[in-house]
Amino acid sequence: MKNTLLKKIVLSAVILFGAGSAPIALAHQSGAVPIGDDATATDLAAVQCYDDGGGAPDRLTVSIEDVSAPVPGLLVNMQVFKNNKMNNITDTVSGDGNSSPAITLVGGDGEYRISVNKTGAGSRAFNATWHCETSGGVHTGTDITVLQAQ
Repeated sequence: MKNTLLKKIVLSAVILFGAGSAPIALAHQSGAVPIGDDATATDLAAVQCYDDGGGAPDRLTVSIEDVSAPVPGLLVNMQVFKNNKMNNITDTVSGDGNSSPAITLVGGDGEYRISVNKTGAGSRAFNATWHCETSGGVHTGTDITVLQAQ
């Protein structure tokens, strides 16, 4: 009896966790992207948000994860901007296997720019995650074009 109850609790927890993270599965992720040794190295991309039948885009949500070995004081940052609006996030613990919190920029449909830089000289690699959403939080059309990789 105890074994059956325990199995039900564990299964319920797995299902609830999976349901809670379902929007993440719809996000787009870059994989490990290197950014050069130079302290001024910056990667830049254009993200196009559009209505793919799921509704009109309202915002772009992004996060970043430093996937390199930890180096004290060497962190990766991501900026997202559109028109006269901008937001910024940093993965504050390099190489820990966790991404930064997600940030959102409300700018409607059209082109957003995302850039990634770092706090100093040294090689880094990062995973970037981005996705366009409607005002109701529904994932909508999202395309990306890399403009600069250093």
